[in-house]
Amino acid sequence: MVETDRARAKAARIECQAEQEAAVRQAAEAPVMRSRGVFGIGRTPVAGPIAWGDGGDGYMYRMDGSRIRWPGIVARAREIVDGYEGGVTLRQVMYRLVSEGRLPNTPPMYRRLSSRLAQARREGRFPDLIDTLREVHVPPVWPDAGAFVGEVPDWFRLDRTRGQEHAVYVAAEKDTLRQLLTGWLADLGIPVLVVRGFGSQSYVDVVRERTATDARPAVLLYVGDFDGSGTDIERDWVLRTDCWARTERVLLTHDQVQAYGLPPAEGKRDDPRWPGFARTYGFDISHPVQWEVEALEPAELHRLVLDAVDPYIDRQVLTAVIADELRQRRELDAFLNRWPGRQGG
Repeated sequence: MVETDRARAKAARIECQAEQEAAVRQAAEAPVMRSRGVFGIGRTPVAGPIAWGDGGDGYMYRMDGSRIRWPGIVARAREIVDGYEGGVTLRQVMYRLVSEGRLPNTPPMYRRLSSRLAQARREGRFPDLIDTLREVHVPPVWPDAGAFVGEVPDWFRLDRTRGQEHAVYVAAEKDTLRQLLTGWLADLGIPVLVVRGFGSQSYVDVVRERTATDARPAVLLYVGDFDGSGTDIERDWVLRTDCWARTERVLLTHDQVQAYGLPPAEGKRDDPRWPGFARTYGFDISHPVQWEVEALEPAELHRLVLDAVDPYIDRQVLTAVIADELRQRRELDAFLNRWPGRQGG
């Protein structure tokens, strides 16, 4: 009986090998792979997490018997990185691959992906990734005072939210979104808060003090995962800061999960907030699921964030502030041009 089962499993893997190799070549045309399992979301069923198992030979297999084929995974990961402007982290790549059903959401698989992509980078087959935790911290230096003075005008910047009716903040649940959000919102001058889970009281105090010094009503636009802990992190943050005239969850929401047909990743069974979350949205409590913000295509994520911010921006006021900033920068540049030995003056 055991030998027969093994023979059938082997035959299934051989049979689907050609299909898997074809899928590798067509990764861009068919980026999403879903399982046969279904979880109810309201009245709309969506594909459930891919079922994975150990085939006993050192490889992970999907429920259809197909093995993870790393050349295809690396190729798809490269497409994901190329789709982001300004770089992407390993964890963001992992989220996207998990959401597409290509990898199981486990720490060992995360480490294996890291190893495979690192090898591809060493061989020149993969672009660099952002590492937000490991940096070379070097004090700023200049060859001489002239070089320093030459850079000063480029640093000058006015508060581009000056004159706007509301003080708008965009909060991210996790640090993997920080670089994307700060890049998208820099031209508007909108501050980005990184909550990082259940935020520390010190950080809460910093935000409260900052909003208290601004007479304008403060607005919080929140970006976080759609899962039990993600929604509770938002609730906790809003409750403890208690300084917002208005709050809005920009991403992810129940409606967005349905509208985009986002496939869920397997959730954490030990999350104490999962049962209540499941009951609220009608999920199967015995099968924890979660949706990561990074499951959205970066261009769509970008659009949704800017669309949420746009109603709070008076473009005429912003244009006037930028014009004033440029005028003062030119005056500063002209003044500093008199510095002896200035480079680039």
